[in-house]
Amino acid sequence: MAFTPAQKIFKQLCHLKLAVGKSLYNAAPHTLVLFPDQPNQLNCGISAFVAYKGVSDTTVAEAFSTEKILETLTANRLPKDTGQAVPDNYMGGAAWLSPLMEQIRRLKQEAEFIALYSDQNKINNMVELSAGLDRIILEESAHFKAMTPGLSAPEVEMVADRLEVLKDIHWCLEKEILDNINAIKSLAPRLNSNCSNTGLLIFKRINAVLNSIDRLEVRGRDSAGISIMCTLSGSEFERYKHVLENEGLTQVFKERANQTLLTNNTISVNTIPGSHSTTVCFVYKFAAEIGALGDNIAFIRSQIRNDHLLQLMAEFPIDANSVSAHTRWASIGDISVPNCHPVDNTPTDSNISKSGIIHVCLNGDIDNYLELKTEYEARYDKIHPEINTDTKLIPLQIEHHLKLGATIEEAFRLSVNEFEGSHAISMHTDLAPGKLFLAQKGSGQAIFVGIAPDHYIAASELYGVVEETQNYIKLNGEDKGQIVILDQHSAGGIHGIKSYYYDKQPIELSETDVQTSQITSRDIDRQGFPHYFLKEISESPLSVEKTLENKFKQNPGSGLLNINLDSTIIPEHLETGLKSGTFNKIYFIGQGTAAIAAQGCADLLIHFLEGQPIDIRALKSSELSGFPILECGNDAFGAGAMADTLVVACSQSGTTTDTNRAVDMVKACGAATLAIVNRRDSDLTFKTDGVLYTSSGRDIEMSVASTKAFYAQLTAGAILGLHLTAILNARSEAYISEQLHALSTLPEKMQTILKMKEKIKASADHVAVTKNYWATVGSGANKTSADEIRIKLSELCYKTISSDFVEDKKHIDLSAEPLIIVCAAGTRESVLGDIIKDTAIFNAHKACPIVITSEGENRFDRYAEYVFKIPEIQEQFAPILTTLVGHLWGYYAALAINEKSRFFYDARTTIQETIADFKKQGRDDYEVLLESSFREKIAEFYNRFSQRRRAGGFPVAIGLNTITNTTLLLKYLSGRLPVRDFEIDFGIKGTPANMFATFFETMGQAINATARPVDAIKHQAKTVTVGTSRISESFEGVVFDELAAHNIQISQLTNKNVLVIKNLQEIISTVHGTLLYKISGLSLLGNVTDETRIELVVKTGALESETSRVETDPRLMGTKNIIVREGNVYIGKGRKDNRNILVIPVISASSSSSNIIEYLLSLNVGFKASEEVSLLKKIKALGGKYGRLKDWILETKSITWDDKYLNLVDIDTLFGATAEKAVEAIIKELK
Repeated sequence: MAFTPAQKIFKQLCHLKLAVGKSLYNAAPHTLVLFPDQPNQLNCGISAFVAYKGVSDTTVAEAFSTEKILETLTANRLPKDTGQAVPDNYMGGAAWLSPLMEQIRRLKQEAEFIALYSDQNKINNMVELSAGLDRIILEESAHFKAMTPGLSAPEVEMVADRLEVLKDIHWCLEKEILDNINAIKSLAPRLNSNCSNTGLLIFKRINAVLNSIDRLEVRGRDSAGISIMCTLSGSEFERYKHVLENEGLTQVFKERANQTLLTNNTISVNTIPGSHSTTVCFVYKFAAEIGALGDNIAFIRSQIRNDHLLQLMAEFPIDANSVSAHTRWASIGDISVPNCHPVDNTPTDSNISKSGIIHVCLNGDIDNYLELKTEYEARYDKIHPEINTDTKLIPLQIEHHLKLGATIEEAFRLSVNEFEGSHAISMHTDLAPGKLFLAQKGSGQAIFVGIAPDHYIAASELYGVVEETQNYIKLNGEDKGQIVILDQHSAGGIHGIKSYYYDKQPIELSETDVQTSQITSRDIDRQGFPHYFLKEISESPLSVEKTLENKFKQNPGSGLLNINLDSTIIPEHLETGLKSGTFNKIYFIGQGTAAIAAQGCADLLIHFLEGQPIDIRALKSSELSGFPILECGNDAFGAGAMADTLVVACSQSGTTTDTNRAVDMVKACGAATLAIVNRRDSDLTFKTDGVLYTSSGRDIEMSVASTKAFYAQLTAGAILGLHLTAILNARSEAYISEQLHALSTLPEKMQTILKMKEKIKASADHVAVTKNYWATVGSGANKTSADEIRIKLSELCYKTISSDFVEDKKHIDLSAEPLIIVCAAGTRESVLGDIIKDTAIFNAHKACPIVITSEGENRFDRYAEYVFKIPEIQEQFAPILTTLVGHLWGYYAALAINEKSRFFYDARTTIQETIADFKKQGRDDYEVLLESSFREKIAEFYNRFSQRRRAGGFPVAIGLNTITNTTLLLKYLSGRLPVRDFEIDFGIKGTPANMFATFFETMGQAINATARPVDAIKHQAKTVTVGTSRISESFEGVVFDELAAHNIQISQLTNKNVLVIKNLQEIISTVHGTLLYKISGLSLLGNVTDETRIELVVKTGALESETSRVETDPRLMGTKNIIVREGNVYIGKGRKDNRNILVIPVISASSSSSNIIEYLLSLNVGFKASEEVSLLKKIKALGGKYGRLKDWILETKSITWDDKYLNLVDIDTLFGATAEKAVEAIIKELK
């Protein structure tokens, strides 16, 4: 009797064991586990599923017989003889490779990964398999390259495709599995001696998130943070605390737990009432706007590796575990650890309760941040002064709605509805353990949810999820806003995702919504290069080689090379139309760099079809769609208005809006269309009649500044142009063969240029920082080079750069003495002579010419600052090689400029750390500013800064204002300029807070002016906002109260006097009365003159009924004259009445006379009893008088100094009397 598939499944289910809530790792084979006891999964995402454990470890091991796999591959390789056909089962065949790929990928699933991680024999087998695959791939790739000319087009495509699959398999095994095993071992050293499944999975998830965020750094890397949330039962948490106590870590835990600021190495702990569980959340952060890709995550990895508290937590049974991470490019808020995401809902006021732990990350901006901040602060309390990121409002708004009675899900929804602007938000909380909340609205921000067999992983870019899974959905909340909730207790997969719009309208998701990525982590890995840009330039010869692959064959009869493009590239009806003359216009279109490539392709076709009656031109996609084409149906442009036109669209991604729109419009007007595009199955490929792919059709450029796609597009344009030339019989077979041969030499010549990197770097290092104005020039085909080099220089170095024809440059802006990159390689002699003459003119006008020319050409040497001589190339192909040199020069120029930012960054960091160290010692801003060791650090930086400035070592991009301000600030901070002049120079009072803030702001401007991140272009992401820790000042006490009562601002006192008053205040008990005098008639420099007068303007307290001398004699005399001349605070006794007085000079509040003393405030004070004032406070209050007392007493040979001698006399004597009388009193007591 035959069974149907359904009957077979039912029969198998009848023999299953059933378990509910059991751990997968304790379940017996062939057990159906309902609601397994399994922690939620990695990243911000959590897994939840009904799991069936039905495959034993033995079966898994047998599936990965290294010997059998390598035997199969070895037995099915390319034939040794070129005349033999490639077997259909090459490399085992597609039907064998595909399951092998899936089997390797299964090793990333948690159950499989545990089995592999804990078995060194299995790991050794995988290492052996990886090495064998690597060897076979290298050998086959070399053999394939040699055999390609003799293979048919289908054979070439089959071999190339299967080698790509084999490379993906090897990459997955080597990088995504074996390397991650080592990464996890490094991340969790305790696992090596105490390996638990729970701990392994926690660190596997953390490692996956760190890998993801490491790749996302290319879109912003001034700070990074990660939040690891673990929920465990109350009893397990008590056991955890007991272990901490035994390990001597209890105090460390308390110090890190529940801080006001969520900074690096902080821990959030909370127990939800009635939940019988406790959540512990570990947070690690790092912020630094200057640094290399990978630095931030390397720091966070080291923090995790060395955190004994987390390492111990991983050994306990965790009920729920989620991980959320973020890398940031600040747009709102300082670049600081408190501003680094995630941020939480902790209020500044500890008396304000919070509902639980809420950690949030944001991409984008909250445009109404200030409005929401004002409302929050009016309703609750001020946001902590060290936090000024808009992201802080998100958890605070969620907390607000929770206080009003909303559930956590509804509070999240209500909050995101209140935010204006484009945003992507992730949130996890102990109020919903095992859930991840995602929200996305507006354009420009995205969230991808990767759907793996046993977990979700969310990221703001697709390349953040592809290491874990190829399957994903993308949130689509541009207009209405979309919310997604991932829940470990759901069904898992697409059906486990809850989603709705911001207005609560449900979104039903199905399998049809799941997309499959065509890229893998192999395509996006930096592979050891310092920047993606350099990696992609270095890959460009291979990209060109793959573009040429299978595009031409050797004619067996003539021995000449013939074009070999199939009908998927040029359909038959297009060939027919070209031959019949239907198409008399050929337009190449593109946008940005692709538009420059379109111009190069058009130039090539014009060259090949010389003399043919065809209108060939290049247009910007936006220009074509915006001007020449009118809507179809119009009298001038109907449906067939462009039936005589072939439009070739160039695009790297195939998703460029302007280009795709232009293609739609020309098709509607009857035009035929082709595409030169990199990405297979992209939008553009479905719009055009034929597609010519660059490279393999899956090259990914991670750097914003595109490079290798440009070279490949020009190469593809040449192939297409030669094919059209052959169709139209415009050139001989020999000519086409010659051109194809020249193209085939390009990869080797590009490699030669890459070997010139050090020479190119030396040139950029020398001249990039010395010239403010840059230009590129080229003539003929090399105008394309100039245009493209201009784009990359602008992107990489943040400069506005002109691109001109060589001959025009001498008529335009030579008076600016610019740096000029002259593109001259391959240029015909009749033009080259003129370019040499023009270069001589550039040199004569003090420009800085950098020439790119052909090997053997020496005539530029005497006129150019640098000459790069590249392999000889035909004129029409020269833009490919010339542009490569220009791209490399731009890369090293950006690095040269960026290196200068490191100088300012290091100095600023040192000074910040110095101030922080003093603050830890209890010093305030005034004490720091006057501290000699602080001034020495400033002076040291000043000397190094001045040396560089005199040597011209700073890029002109910094600006004269920043250099001047830095010079002045360093002089003020080192005490070389009078503080009273600070307001004249900077428009604000010279308080320490203002001086520090202005200095750090200026350093930030210098850093911002010189920072060149290379891969992440500023205008493509967000403008860097540089900040520093906030400087605060708060003064209270009896003397400062009197100052405030007389409307005297702290900024009207010199920094030295503020510190003196602060110290003297400690010995003063009361103020009996005050006299406020006004000083007039000082010189512009603040000096006393014969015209100087003093006027009494206010009397208070015990002095109100007293008559002052100045009321009858306004001349400035005596002690007051000395105080005004010297500008120091005076404490002593009045000469006439013997009262204890404190006299304070007050600087004018007017910016026009900020260096002039305008008032004297005289206080009649009472002193504290000697026993009320500590010895240390007496010493600090005495200031310089302490040294005089000590020195004079030491002159008495019979006495050895002891600070305790100060306690022998009363405060009145110590401070009211002169130093001489105080010494006499002390000596008297000693005798």
